[in-house]
Amino acid sequence: MRARRIVALLLAATGPNACSAKGPATQSPAPASHVAASSAATTNAPGKHTPILFEAPHTGNRYIYNTEQRGNRKVYVLRADSEKGVYFGENTGQSTFVNPHITFFGTDGKQLVADAPSGLAVERAKTIELMGGVHALSQDGIRLTSRTMTYDGATETIHAQGNVVMDSAQGNELRGDTLDWNLHSGAVDVAGAH
Repeated sequence: MRARRIVALLLAATGPNACSAKGPATQSPAPASHVAASSAATTNAPGKHTPILFEAPHTGNRYIYNTEQRGNRKVYVLRADSEKGVYFGENTGQSTFVNPHITFFGTDGKQLVADAPSGLAVERAKTIELMGGVHALSQDGIRLTSRTMTYDGATETIHAQGNVVMDSAQGNELRGDTLDWNLHSGAVDVAGAH
């Protein structure tokens, strides 16, 4: 994730053992956005690191981008209006996104593009959750709506939940409680179909 690079730069600037807040520190703007970072002013227990906060707003026509790749294959590309994150150390990041637009790539060449009002990425869990009403479209014309959609990086599975509705380009409709699409195998499973 791009956020890992930001954390590495911040740790290099403040030192790997920086555990106390000395006020806001800023980083030069990244090419795609302006990034502000600061250490939160908190009292730390021994051995605990001060959280590193960062904010990357949408500037002009430049969006925030995060890409996940496995080997030579793109798994997803996330674009958002803004990103706010907090990190406590390596592999502990958590970011929130405004208006995330994410393209998922299956190994079979299929793609699914999903939009939602908000999103949450948790680095340790390797998940991205889209919330607030998700609208998605596959490259073969299938429309999908749900309350939430979660990408699980450990299993490369997309899980849609809550009022799941699939509409095909031919006008067929399938409703269910949940939908799971495994990006690696291509398998799709709908539970509670009606």
